[in-house]
Formats: sequence, C-alpha cells, structure tokens
Amino acid sequence: MTRALFAVIVIAACGSPPPPAAAPAQPPPPAPTVAAVDAAPPEPLPLDQDYAELARRGAALMRAVADAFAEAGTDCAAATARLAALQTTHADVIAANAKVHHEGRDAELRQSLARHAQELDAAARAIVQSPTMAACARDASFQTAMDNLVGEPPA
Repeated sequence: MTRALFAVIVIAACGSPPPPAAAPAQPPPPAPTVAAVDAAPPEPLPLDQDYAELARRGAALMRAVADAFAEAGTDCAAATARLAALQTTHADVIAANAKVHHEGRDAELRQSLARHAQELDAAARAIVQSPTMAACARDASFQTAMDNLVGEPPA
C-alpha cells in the first residue's frame, strides 16, 4: 500500500506592527514547505512466499470449484469447461502451490491454511459429495481437468 506523507509548514508573522506608510511594502517571504515524501511501496512477496495470501486464494479456488460443480450438476462437459476456466484464472495459485510443495515448504503453508479450515472442509465436502463427482469421476476429460487444476502445472 502506498503511503505518502504530505507535510506543509507555513510560518506567518503575527502581531508585528505594519510598516510605516512611507516605506514601500515588501511581499512577505515565501512560506517554507516540506516536499511530499513518496516512498515506494514495499515489493510484494511472491505468492509462493506469502503463505497467508496463498492460503486465502487457495480457499477461494476451492469454493470456486464447489460452485462450479453445483452449477454443472451431472453435465461432465460443463464441469470440465468450468475447471479449465478456473485453471486459467487461478494459474498463479496453482503454480505457487506446486512450488511450495516441490520445495518442501508444505508445513509453512499448512499453518496459514489452518485459518481457513472450516471453509476448506466445507468446500471439500461439497466437491466430493457433488453429483458432478459421482457422474464424472470416470470421464477422462474431466479427470484431466481436475489433475491440471489440483496437480502440477503443465511444463
């Protein structure tokens, strides 16, 4: 978040008598100002290192899958298309998750995921118990779309 500090200091002379009428009036000296400080925002952490954000967005992805299955019902082609769309819109989450796993940092991510446990459990239940899973579990295109979404990103 960008934070800028704007400070303006104005010094005004108060209470001094006006100059004599015969003396030419001089403009008051300019008020000193302090330039605005526009510090650059800190660089955001890469998603695979920002465990709290990765957990939040991972939970959102799980909710999106559950919602997609609720909408698709037993239509495997529709479910497969929705999974492919989610893979595209959440590609950074999928890649960050895979990187965390490959680098053995699962424990760190699990700590952040614990804050979303109820939400994740509810989404997982909705996915596993959905009519979509019952109808499409053996559909090859559906299986590939699921693998692409929750598995390793394509090389």
